Amino acid sequence: MRDLTWADVPHPFRVLARWITIAQAAGFGVGLAFSRQNAARFARAGDTAMAAQELLLSAHSHLLGMTALFALSGVSFALCSRPTGKLKTLMISAPFFAIMLAFTAVWLMKYAYGFVWLLLACFIVMAVVFYAQIVITLRELRKAPSSTP
Repeated sequence: MRDLTWADVPHPFRVLARWITIAQAAGFGVGLAFSRQNAARFARAGDTAMAAQELLLSAHSHLLGMTALFALSGVSFALCSRPTGKLKTLMISAPFFAIMLAFTAVWLMKYAYGFVWLLLACFIVMAVVFYAQIVITLRELRKAPSSTP
């Protein structure tokens, strides 16, 4: 049985997928700029109850939001004909692993600021893989047939 790809999806759904993908890319870019400021603020806040509560709220909302973002980009990427196999699996899984590790690093930064390097590495992995998914998905959507049979 052949895998479902964007070439099998009707034109209106490919148009919707293009716009969702473009909006995701823009939103993630804005989020990256904001997250740098947020992480530094939490690291400077010290060990206060308010800082911990604020960090917990931020982690909660970011984990839920970014998981939804990565789920959408992952589903769109899964419908691409290339890459295949282990590389595709790795590219779908990596952002989820990186977001979990990133928030672990943010919490650990309260005790040792050196964890900022782990956080930076996680952001790099998330950004590179996410934008690779975006580029591959948009290329696939562009090459998919534009008329329905």
